[in-house]
Amino acid sequence: MRLIAYLKPHSAGFIAAIACMVVLAGATGLYAYLVGPLLKYVFQGGRTGGEEFLRLLPIHLDLTTDIGRQRFALLLPVFLIVVGLIKGAAYFGQFFLMGITGQKIIKDLRKDLHDHMTGLSLSFYHTSAPGTLISRLTNDVRSVEGAVTTAVATVLRDSLQVITLVGLAFYIDWKLASAAFLVFPIAIWPIVGFGRLLKKVATMSQEELAFVADRLHELVSGIRVVQGFGQEEREKARFETINQRLYAVMRRSFAVRALQSPVMEFLGVAGLAAVIWYAGARVSSGDLLPERFISFFAAVFMLYQPVKGLGRVNHQMAEGWAGAERIFTLMDMEPDVKDSPSARHLTRFNDKVVFENVEFAYPGREPVLNGVNLSVKRGEVVAIVGRSGAGKTTIVDLIPRFYDVTGGRVMVDSVDVRDLTLSSLRRNIGLVTQHTVLFHDTVRVNVTYGKPDAKDDEIWNALERASAREFVDNLPQGLDTFIGEGGLMLSGGERQRLTIARALLVDPPILILDEATSALDSEAERCVQRAVLEAVKDRTAFVIAHRLSTVRNADKILVLNKGRIEESGTHNELLRLEGEYSKLYKAQFFKED
Repeated sequence: MRLIAYLKPHSAGFIAAIACMVVLAGATGLYAYLVGPLLKYVFQGGRTGGEEFLRLLPIHLDLTTDIGRQRFALLLPVFLIVVGLIKGAAYFGQFFLMGITGQKIIKDLRKDLHDHMTGLSLSFYHTSAPGTLISRLTNDVRSVEGAVTTAVATVLRDSLQVITLVGLAFYIDWKLASAAFLVFPIAIWPIVGFGRLLKKVATMSQEELAFVADRLHELVSGIRVVQGFGQEEREKARFETINQRLYAVMRRSFAVRALQSPVMEFLGVAGLAAVIWYAGARVSSGDLLPERFISFFAAVFMLYQPVKGLGRVNHQMAEGWAGAERIFTLMDMEPDVKDSPSARHLTRFNDKVVFENVEFAYPGREPVLNGVNLSVKRGEVVAIVGRSGAGKTTIVDLIPRFYDVTGGRVMVDSVDVRDLTLSSLRRNIGLVTQHTVLFHDTVRVNVTYGKPDAKDDEIWNALERASAREFVDNLPQGLDTFIGEGGLMLSGGERQRLTIARALLVDPPILILDEATSALDSEAERCVQRAVLEAVKDRTAFVIAHRLSTVRNADKILVLNKGRIEESGTHNELLRLEGEYSKLYKAQFFKED
């Protein structure tokens, strides 16, 4: 029913396809109806059998005369050719129109799924395996595509042909048709049973395919670790376990599908044998004309292909519905972080960021932040330091609402961030993370990701300030050089400097630098530190760093410990306290000093 909603915008093409199917079914029924008279006409040397044809045409011919029979002999092949052309055109029309309509539905479904996934919160991605999500957008959508573009067309087309041919059979001889179709309910039962079983197997196979995708994604992304620790055999064994499970499911699927066809064929042959026996008795007794039986037999024989097609398409339909269920289950998930109905628009940040008794805990885990109070004015550079797991990244993730606080509130310009629209809030924030994220595209596209309409002068200026202009200028195509997936063609330091340039180009009033210099060597780090200090003038900046050399010149340094701000002050003030910051500093620089 939910897929039908995707059909409504494209109903014109669907209705046209149905019309073509009706014409196709009518032409198929007409062929069956004319088989008996045609054979009678041929075997009787043209003396009888033509009357059935003439009933279908607005032409009067006297078949008792030689001239009438000669004209009819010329008219008959033309008539059959025209019917054949109509049938061929109808088949082309229904196939093309249903295929295009199905592709439009899949295009809309794929877009909605992608857009929905883009809007889901970070917490969703932290708890979902990448391979599973990719499987939703590829394998599951492909299954639905097969059902919508091929299986639905087959069901509609073949069902119309079945209805037409069954109706024709009853029109020719209702007694014979009643006897023939007593076996029909018996044939329906295995189709329904096979359908249920195939849907269950299809769901299992798609789940196992998602596991395979997960393992492959982990292998590709972590191959350096796998080979570095010599765990190739372990990974092979883990994959073989999943691969074996998928094989077992597919073996069951093939067993069901292999059994389906012979069962259906046996039922069809048994029914046909019974009909031939009954019809033969009636023809012998003179109760049934031979040409009527031939037409009836042709209709029943033509039924075989569409009925078999309906049985064969069962597997494809089952896979499609299983895929649709998994897709819509994902699309029903609501983001944890979203705009409130009364959300306000933030034009441009110009006052301060305030944390007021902020608490935060990930679902099912101990609190990460406890009673954090902080006020940062515009233009202040605030450094956040602390041991691993102290909550440094979490505290800055609350500003752009990657997560919402579980207690207290975060305010920007005296407004709770939960009362601001996400788009306007995040447009005021530039972000550089420890893990560089670059796209498989050119330097230009990556640097201008937050400002696609930036001019070349602006781009080069941002690269200059991020100490990246020199190496970009030396690339083969400069700004238009492709850098590979994740910036594979660049060094770690070059990748990080591009992400810094990307943030600087947006010119945000709030800048978050989460271990922004971690991938740089000492010389590049010093260059970027100068660039960052220049860039954060008249901005509010939050700088997270393990390297304390990065934060010496900050206006305020916060020392986090177990989710609380344990110390706060300038570099010199904190050294004089002889507290946690002093310990961290001495551990890094005692020998050097």
